[in-house]
Amino acid sequence: MNIITNDNLTIEVIKTKRRKTISIKIANGSARIIAPEKISNFRLEEIIKDRTVWIRKKLEKSKLIISKPKKYINGEVFSYLGHDYKLKILPGIKSHVKINDGFIEVSSSKRFQKDSVKNVLVEWYKDKAIEVLVEKTNKFAEIIGVQPNAITVRYYKSRWGQCSSIGKISYNWRIMIAPDHIVDYVVVHELCHLLELNHSKDYWNHVLSNYPDYKECHNWLKANGHTLIL
Repeated sequence: MNIITNDNLTIEVIKTKRRKTISIKIANGSARIIAPEKISNFRLEEIIKDRTVWIRKKLEKSKLIISKPKKYINGEVFSYLGHDYKLKILPGIKSHVKINDGFIEVSSSKRFQKDSVKNVLVEWYKDKAIEVLVEKTNKFAEIIGVQPNAITVRYYKSRWGQCSSIGKISYNWRIMIAPDHIVDYVVVHELCHLLELNHSKDYWNHVLSNYPDYKECHNWLKANGHTLIL
């Protein structure tokens, strides 16, 4: 359900038997409260009233990060597997991207056109995603004892991977912006769906046994996933 405050602040409320305390989460420009099932709406409204200023500040900060577009100019910072590199735009006959001495170098015949630089970078991230994710998927598949029928990359707005009922795994290429261990977690997460095509307790036990730090990675993606943009 949603609660709308007097100043038109909308907050999603999730009640669950698994919670004994209340938590407030700000992610992707929205606010969510996870609360014990038996808590009254009156008590929830009191809590929201007390935390409204804090929630609004966090929302504004989150929206600022989301809405800040890349300019694709020299010196701008781009991340690859969690490492930051400054953009260096170079003239060239063919489009090319190379990481070199702290820089991510982009060669383009249309080097002063933002869209051209962006397109070259996006294609590079996609190519690296296929290369890295296929390697990581094969590595963890052998450890877990499963084998996907296909591995692809694509763009998802709000998910980092998907495993189909026929064993096809598809990853969001934007995960390549995240730290390497986060990428590992996403790979294990999807591979474990080949054992359990759900998010049951048994499924999460499979994830835990193959990636003990999964909760930290899971929470990192919830908090930072909206920043993984080009």
